[in-house]
Amino acid sequence: MHIPYTLLSIAASAAMLFSACHSAHEGHDHDHEGDEHTEASDHKHAPDEIEFTTEQARAAGVQVTTIQPSDFSEVIEVSGQVLPASGTETTVSATMAGIVRFASNALTEGLSVNAGQSLFVVNGKPMADGNPAAVAQSEAKAAKLALERAEKLASERIISQRELEDARQRYEAASATAKSLGSASQIRGISAPISGYIKTLLVRPGDYVSAGQALAIVTQSKRVQLRADVPERYFGMLPRISSANFRMAYDDVSQVYSLSQLGGRLISKGKASGNGDAFVPVIFEFNNQGSIVSGSFAQVYLQGNVRHGVLAVSSEAITESQGIYFVYVQHSADTYRKVEVTLGASDGMRTEILSGLHPGDKVVTRGATLVRLAANATAVPEGHSH
Repeated sequence: MHIPYTLLSIAASAAMLFSACHSAHEGHDHDHEGDEHTEASDHKHAPDEIEFTTEQARAAGVQVTTIQPSDFSEVIEVSGQVLPASGTETTVSATMAGIVRFASNALTEGLSVNAGQSLFVVNGKPMADGNPAAVAQSEAKAAKLALERAEKLASERIISQRELEDARQRYEAASATAKSLGSASQIRGISAPISGYIKTLLVRPGDYVSAGQALAIVTQSKRVQLRADVPERYFGMLPRISSANFRMAYDDVSQVYSLSQLGGRLISKGKASGNGDAFVPVIFEFNNQGSIVSGSFAQVYLQGNVRHGVLAVSSEAITESQGIYFVYVQHSADTYRKVEVTLGASDGMRTEILSGLHPGDKVVTRGATLVRLAANATAVPEGHSH
């Protein structure tokens, strides 16, 4: 389980604190052996109890919740992907040929941009391999000289009026082409056509690009889709699916999004393609708050019918050791117990508890890892007893 840096710092401090307290307690016992029986009577705890004072719990940010049966939806956990909503993507293209550079060093995939924001700069100075604008200007100049020569020859009746007219048409066409491509030495900025974020960068700084070449794809971030790929064995549950939670592959495991909180709605429940594809697509649409990158993969928790009277805890409350799952239950104001539990379904935010807990239990729902570290810090090594 990934633990934020701040929690690690608190955990380290907590471990040092418990170690120091334990050492001090040892010294106190050995210095006052005569009082051992009295102090044992005053501070006796069950072997499986973990000392964690109210002050220490408050400093570490530990939170305890009294659990009761509640509503919990049936869940199908599947893989999925966030995709741009239909009609929200646009391509940014070069308006002239030349060397491209980024308007900002911060230009990266996933960057949020506003409509009209400068993204690229194209330098169209004449190039040896033939900048179209430079070539067009050169051809226009040659056509003009040819026209002037033809006019002189026509006045001397050396060429026909038809040949003169051909020369004039060639000049007009070459001049129009040069004008449309602009100045060969021009430097042009290219801006984002819509607000959104950079989905894909198609060039690198220093690349030579031609007029009309795609430079990037910008996707609007206000509305995106979540596609869940459901194995066909769950086809019978599809009519009951109404919403979902999901976690992005690049996020911390505790960062779970709820479609109901993002204005999400179910768009479609597809059918298997029949070409050997063993998955059925289920598609939702929701408002992106700006932190979800379209095109990224996700773990999706599809939600079906609501079940009543289910005992469930925050998924953060659960710890694991060698394939066995535990939670920490507050026994008294300053003591906790490690309780083995059997897990049921998880919707990403909460996990069903099949056995090990009872209604009214006070479960550590935040800071369970710190309590676990405290348990390790106060554990009595083998071969040593008090």
